[in-house]
Amino acid sequence: MSTAPRQDAGVSLEEFLRMPEIEEAPYLEYIDGRIEVKAMPTPKHALIARGFARCFDLRAEPEGLGLASIEVRHTFAGRSILPDASFLLAENVDLDPNGTPADLVPRAPDIHVEVISPDQSVPATHRKLLHSTSHGCTLGILVHPIMKTIDVYRPGRPPERLNDDGAIDFAPVLPGLVVPVAVVFSWLVVRLRRPGADRA
Repeated sequence: MSTAPRQDAGVSLEEFLRMPEIEEAPYLEYIDGRIEVKAMPTPKHALIARGFARCFDLRAEPEGLGLASIEVRHTFAGRSILPDASFLLAENVDLDPNGTPADLVPRAPDIHVEVISPDQSVPATHRKLLHSTSHGCTLGILVHPIMKTIDVYRPGRPPERLNDDGAIDFAPVLPGLVVPVAVVFSWLVVRLRRPGADRA
């Protein structure tokens, strides 16, 4: 499913956030005054988003550095979006009295990952990452699984297309975490044990 504006003229961000259907599939985002349907993820999309979340957790969890998420809503600077994967530093995670994360995330992620799905608009996704890195996000990542490209976004800089032998450096958010481009695309290769496959 492609991302496309719905015909919801005149709906404010506050009204959008009160709509019960925003948390039901197909999921909705609020961008530049428009309600848009978020592209449905494919298996390739899901594998890469999960790969990033796992890397964030492996680096952050031992020291309690922050929280990794997949498709958690962030509402900030007039938009309400669902990054494919995201990471928030500990100081930006709002907890309820029970110590669990609050449902509302009223800020940009510290790391914002988008993975292009078929029929998804690359220019619109590019603008989404530019918006995030202009409003508090330190690092944006745009992955195109079919084209096998990765672009890195940082505040005040043009996006950088990584070479095939390049790597994503997640400093200063997660110093020490460096993920090679080749590793990202290796997440697309699944190894499954099928019933009877090991029989003679």
